[in-house]
Amino acid sequence: MFSKAFKTLAAATVLSAAMTFAAHAESVLRIRDVGDIQQMDPLLSTNYPMRDMAYLIWDTLFAMDDKFQVQPQMVDTYTISPDKKTYDFTLRKGLLFHDGTPVTSDDVIASIQRWMGKDSLGQQIAQRLDKLEATGQTSFRIVLKEPFGQLLNGLGRMTAYPLFIMPARIARTPIGQKLPALIGSGPFKFVEWQPGVKFVVEKFKRYIPRNEPPSNLAGGKIAKVDRIERITIPDDTSAVNALLAGEIDYITEVPYDQLPLVESDPNLTDAAKPQLGKSLQIVLNHSQPPFNNIKIRQAVQLSLNQQDFMATLLGDHKDLYQLCPAIFMCGGPYETDVNSDRYMHPNIEKAKALLKEAGYDGTPITFLHPTDQQFQRDMGTILVQALRKVGFNVNDVQMDLATMFSRRNNKGTPSEGGWSMFLTAFGGDAMMDPLTNPYVTGACDKAFVGWPCDTELQNRWKAFLLADSPEARKEAAIKIQERSNEIVTFIPMGQYYGKSAWNKSLSGMIKSPLQIYWNIEKKQ
Repeated sequence: MFSKAFKTLAAATVLSAAMTFAAHAESVLRIRDVGDIQQMDPLLSTNYPMRDMAYLIWDTLFAMDDKFQVQPQMVDTYTISPDKKTYDFTLRKGLLFHDGTPVTSDDVIASIQRWMGKDSLGQQIAQRLDKLEATGQTSFRIVLKEPFGQLLNGLGRMTAYPLFIMPARIARTPIGQKLPALIGSGPFKFVEWQPGVKFVVEKFKRYIPRNEPPSNLAGGKIAKVDRIERITIPDDTSAVNALLAGEIDYITEVPYDQLPLVESDPNLTDAAKPQLGKSLQIVLNHSQPPFNNIKIRQAVQLSLNQQDFMATLLGDHKDLYQLCPAIFMCGGPYETDVNSDRYMHPNIEKAKALLKEAGYDGTPITFLHPTDQQFQRDMGTILVQALRKVGFNVNDVQMDLATMFSRRNNKGTPSEGGWSMFLTAFGGDAMMDPLTNPYVTGACDKAFVGWPCDTELQNRWKAFLLADSPEARKEAAIKIQERSNEIVTFIPMGQYYGKSAWNKSLSGMIKSPLQIYWNIEKKQ
């Protein structure tokens, strides 16, 4: 009896030791990102946490490097015809989906077709498309009706709706229907998802990375950990405590009021992230009085001080914000200070004079002011005080954030549930490009909420769309900013950054406007 018990104990000890060894042998990166993941179809949402996980699972034909230039990713070689209408592509050798099947041109074509049905730039390509056809098992051709310099940028789009390549049988899923499986060809494969708990991927051992060093989303995507667990921790304080205790390895965004805790821990490293940060914007409703008057909109530009907003948001953390004149982000490829004087050098007396010149009659400004989020509550208070100081009659309508997001779609008068003004923020990955920046189309009813309607801005946006060189695009973007600031499609109120923090056992973070988890190595 003793012998049997001893053998059982010995076997259990050996098993326990083996499990312990296996656990130590496998490197697991545990991260906490903001929010939760509710769905995983990259064409149903621009949700950032979902998109960042999608980049681990699915690969792209092209990708943006750290200079925001597109580079081949799944594509090996490509040629462009002299008339710039025919593009021939060949895929890299050895590309496999996570189910072991090879990536073919049929998969690429089905993925492109699905993407063109949703993405705005994809739709522009579709309007100019003559042929999309396979020329071999791993080669394909795009023939356009006319030259279009944005084609490669579309195939390598970084944000909004990136073109992820899926198996054809999955890519043929109609948009709006649930994807039957999360199968890609990226450096990690999907293994587990418990909404509200965790999302898990594992290293895809048959993935062949490119030879170039990683550069933003381009270059070699090397999985240096065996498993990534995205842990959902709703409470910020609990998340920071978990990091301090070593229960998680990485937090993408540390609350500003808890930065001292993180910065004082010798086992942690922190850095401003993501690249380009975020932009704070004031949005005006062009379709309703009083902001259907351009001079009154310009008076708002003169009334608001970026420094007041940024200092209120970040206090002494001066390293986490900058006063920025560029509507396409400071540090981005289209940075310029053209026609930014009114909001970069605000002047109360000039604002009052412009209001008088415009004949402002005291029409109330209905400001949508969420109070259930500190960012909105504090920034909104600064805004209301500044506008009242120059003579605006502000109706400070307080509500929760969800109500604001719903009400801002109402095009009626304020008495009909409409609005005059709200504030919001977008990440630099969206704001940096005229084709993803939501404010600069001038497309009237089809424009982003606020509905600026301007033929000249529409023409300048189209000139950017059709520009066929980086130099031409830069020139076109400057002209867009000039006109956008003139008619006041929105008012930028500063550029700011979050801080990520991680255990010093991690290394290899890639500089990017997105959260990138390949190339991260964890010391055992």
